[in-house]
Amino acid sequence: MAYYIGIDGGGTKTTAAVADDNGLLFKKEGRSINFYSVGMECARENLRAVVSGIEAELKTDSFDAVVIGCSALDDEADNELINELCGGVINADKIKMTSDVHIALESVGDAACPCVAVCGTGSMAVGKNETGEVHVVGGWGHIVGDEGSAYAIATEALKLCCEQYDNGESTHLLQEATEFFGVDDFRKAIDAIYSPETTKDAIASFASVVGGMDDEVSRGIIIRQAEKFAYTVSALLKKIMSCDVLGLYGGVFTHNELFEKAFCQKIKVDYPEIKIILLDTPPEESALRLAREM
Repeated sequence: MAYYIGIDGGGTKTTAAVADDNGLLFKKEGRSINFYSVGMECARENLRAVVSGIEAELKTDSFDAVVIGCSALDDEADNELINELCGGVINADKIKMTSDVHIALESVGDAACPCVAVCGTGSMAVGKNETGEVHVVGGWGHIVGDEGSAYAIATEALKLCCEQYDNGESTHLLQEATEFFGVDDFRKAIDAIYSPETTKDAIASFASVVGGMDDEVSRGIIIRQAEKFAYTVSALLKKIMSCDVLGLYGGVFTHNELFEKAFCQKIKVDYPEIKIILLDTPPEESALRLAREM
């Protein structure tokens, strides 16, 4: 029996779809394999946990083909990097690893010049022009980029909390941040924010708190970040003027209606004819399809 795996390795979680020649069998989830965020050793352990779960369910440790979309990458990985992450972890005849946005691009369908904007823990966008040339924008990482991402939303909100605290203000946002970090005074959150055990995705998860608050301040943060990401994606659309479909993917789009609306409105100002859709094919299933075609 032939077995195939498609993996979406995002900034917060990893999702693997498993199939045989007859179709999809099941999915497994685990922690991030973004080795820039969690380190290569941790990424290997997180991948190992997912693969071990698959092996236990299938009762085999051998696979015909595996395709991995990893948020740490801009493009296809070479054999050295594939071995560094997957060596001794995945036993497969064929392994391909590329950017998670390239996998998401496969979910758009039959568009002539598709583009995809991915906004989750991090953010970036990718598109393909008439000649098949691929362009990437964003994806600079949480230190210098990732506008619109959950991490950017969270850090803008937390910076505002610092200002509010220093000015002696008592706000809903400040109260929510204090509760989020499990302290009775926001100043005490410093230890948690800068703890080596506090990962990027842990900080990014505060974005869901901000998104759930229906006040002017929080809505302003969401709208500003949506417009910043729209500005990033516009840089891609300038390179691919014939883009006919822009697919949206990632937790910020799917879980925050205000963000999606503000983003689309900003894009439509300059590109009124473009079709914007939420991708309904999960990237791990697109990766799985590619694995079955290898």
